[in-house]
Amino acid sequence: MIHNDLPEPRGADPSPRSRRQLAELCFGVVRGLRQRATERAAEFGLSFLQARALWRLEQPQPTGTLAEALGLDRSNITSVVDRLEALSLVTREGDPEDRRVKLLALTTKGRSTRAELDEALFASVTLFDALSRK
Repeated sequence: MIHNDLPEPRGADPSPRSRRQLAELCFGVVRGLRQRATERAAEFGLSFLQARALWRLEQPQPTGTLAEALGLDRSNITSVVDRLEALSLVTREGDPEDRRVKLLALTTKGRSTRAELDEALFASVTLFDALSRK
């Protein structure tokens, strides 16, 4: 935890030290969230990346769009989608506007799994505990 007994004056530009402290606190929140998400995803037989894919599929979208959203190369998304499809969590559907494009869509089981994963993760996570000034 960061201890700072002196409050910054209002309107003052944050010092580089303050910015670094804030960045470290944010990184701590992200590390904790990722660790817990990885653990919860494993309880559903999923990798962290597969869980992130489920979270991104609010609406059907092209495979390339999902890859981009996850920060993956298009060639790397195939194994993620193959696993989700094997688990009956997503389907690949033809795009009615472009037959070359495959749209990824959550199945009923995929929506249910995502909701259960959300509940398991967010019921046990207090994201901002690491931001305490104490």
